[in-house]
Amino acid sequence: MYNFFSENFEYDECTAHGACSVPPGISALHEIILITLRQTAFYILKLKKLSTDTAKFENGIIDTFANIVSTTDYSDEQLLALFTNAYGKLLAIRELYRKVHKEHGLTVTDIKDFLKITPNMNLSQIISLGEKFFLEKYRTNTKSQKNYTDVIVFLIKSLSANLSTIMSYAPAPREAVETLIATLNFLNKKTTSATRYKAQIKLLTEVDKQLIEEISEIQTREYGKLREVKVSKSTEKGKAILVSGANIKDLKNLLDFIGDEKLDVYTHDDLLIAHAFTHFEKYTNLKGQYGTCSDNCVFDFATFPGAILLSKNSNVNTEYLYRGRLFTTSEILPKGVIAVKDNDFSELINSAKSAKGFAKGQERDAVLVGTDENELDKRLEEISENFNSHKISKIVVLGLVGKAKTQYEYFEKLVKLLPADVCVLSFSYNKRRENFLHINLANNRPLLYSVLYKLFKTLPPANPRIAFFFGRCDVSSISNMIYMKEIGVKNLFLTNCSPNVINPIIQNFLETNYNIKPTSTPEKDIKKFL
Repeated sequence: MYNFFSENFEYDECTAHGACSVPPGISALHEIILITLRQTAFYILKLKKLSTDTAKFENGIIDTFANIVSTTDYSDEQLLALFTNAYGKLLAIRELYRKVHKEHGLTVTDIKDFLKITPNMNLSQIISLGEKFFLEKYRTNTKSQKNYTDVIVFLIKSLSANLSTIMSYAPAPREAVETLIATLNFLNKKTTSATRYKAQIKLLTEVDKQLIEEISEIQTREYGKLREVKVSKSTEKGKAILVSGANIKDLKNLLDFIGDEKLDVYTHDDLLIAHAFTHFEKYTNLKGQYGTCSDNCVFDFATFPGAILLSKNSNVNTEYLYRGRLFTTSEILPKGVIAVKDNDFSELINSAKSAKGFAKGQERDAVLVGTDENELDKRLEEISENFNSHKISKIVVLGLVGKAKTQYEYFEKLVKLLPADVCVLSFSYNKRRENFLHINLANNRPLLYSVLYKLFKTLPPANPRIAFFFGRCDVSSISNMIYMKEIGVKNLFLTNCSPNVINPIIQNFLETNYNIKPTSTPEKDIKKFL
């Protein structure tokens, strides 16, 4: 259980709550949930050999991991509910396995150390059991095995989150599901070599990359082409709903449900990108983007005078906002948040109508989001030509970024110190200077990588004159970074992450094993690259 804190996390969500570590009880419940899911995977693979349908158990695993990914703010009770649901599925699939094998006259072989939870065990006892397993893992595994396992769990979570997104639109790709289940069963083995760990990690990152590409294709198919637009950050007088998170389909479903009703809708957080898709032009009551920060939602939520929809698997904290105006389409409900079932937003709309709404509008500067793809192709082609002719000496790519003040200060100084002949391709920080291309994709990872893959068609990612800086820490960051190292990227930097997301031990492991460099100061990092 980690208990680290760093001043580098100023003004983000964890410091808004005064703590940036994962509490021991939460770590213990995470551990026991992981054991439950990997044992479920064992029985899934056994049943698949007999052509038994295990789809509901596979989907249960994906949903559980996707729920864990969505927030670090679960209480013990919420994680207990998640565990109880997962454990019920483990008992069910074990019983199904026994029944099917007996019907076929086959020997029943249970997994070793089957997790046994009795009905009379309370939360404290289950947490104690989880702590026992957690400590046992540290005692019996080498440091290397523990670190490889932790990285694989990060990749499993990323896979599950992306699969969950795809499953909102279409059946999950079989290859990805099968890779997920096989990897969980891989973790049932007590010991294995570093070579096998690395091979499994490489496979997971490749599959995850394919999922990101598929999400990008789905977004274009469902919501039309991307365009560059100015999005209002002003507010208008009237009743309103705020939609937060990153699930574009939830936003669309809500807008369709509202229809012509006089209710204004504002996006929040990563849903800013929705305004750039042509499909959303037709919604006259979609007014703009509300709020000033992405990682720290508490202030935005507290000041919004209407109902709030947390889109599926939103990564937000709600601990101090129990006021009957928070709703979600997620299966696991944070305390005080009301469930939206089967896209019936009636209660949400009634809540918005009964709230005070905006008494008067407030003017704020608009924000530019999206990109004109034809213009983007021209700019990338120009960058490639100038790079190949050495008119541009190097390229620095600034990836997604959190909203901690120190990260923006870091990028501001980094860009200021770069020579004029260094081209900056930025998806986060914006600066007017020569050789600078800013593309605001509002932290939409699939769109970002679609742009990078366009660049890679003319500029090999392994070129040592290109450097990549990651400023956003989440489960997908590790997957994306390792994939980029696997395809040959030489210079890759990751900001210091909040320990409740990626702890320092894993960051050190990534540096040692994959040469993913931690950022230090702009001056030192430029020297490493230049």
